[in-house]
Amino acid sequence: MTGVDLTVRESAVPAVFEELESNVRTYCRRFPAVFVGARGHLLWDQDGGQYADLLSGAGALNYGHNHPQLRQALVDYLLSDGPVHTLDLHTPAKAAFLERFRDVVLRPRDLEYRVQFVGPTGANAVEAAFKVARRATGRSHILAFTNGFHGGSLGAL
Repeated sequence: MTGVDLTVRESAVPAVFEELESNVRTYCRRFPAVFVGARGHLLWDQDGGQYADLLSGAGALNYGHNHPQLRQALVDYLLSDGPVHTLDLHTPAKAAFLERFRDVVLRPRDLEYRVQFVGPTGANAVEAAFKVARRATGRSHILAFTNGFHGGSLGAL
């Protein structure tokens, strides 16, 4: 892979993870590797091993890692000093996203949906899904599966 530095700083060896990270961690305990590079759907570990990323950034990177057009747009936005963490406050970037979403997704399908930006964590998305499901169905029970992590709230756990 060109352009990716596969070296790991001495302080980034697995021992420091065991020493300083919480025992609540799950994925990394089952798959102990230090990933140092990523492009598209692939990850590279510190030993040069190549892996297909099936976690997809827990849904946040479903377009893959470091796509050239997305990376450049992100760099340009960061260099413009645009706000990067505003929860659900209004920003020009948010307005541009909503307008594009409306024009590309909603209008061509005659959909009158509203968009909900659920917050900074997966737990927020899970809790919002619970609320929507309960309201839409009138039911109060939720079926859940184990051995996955979807956030730290009681409902998400």
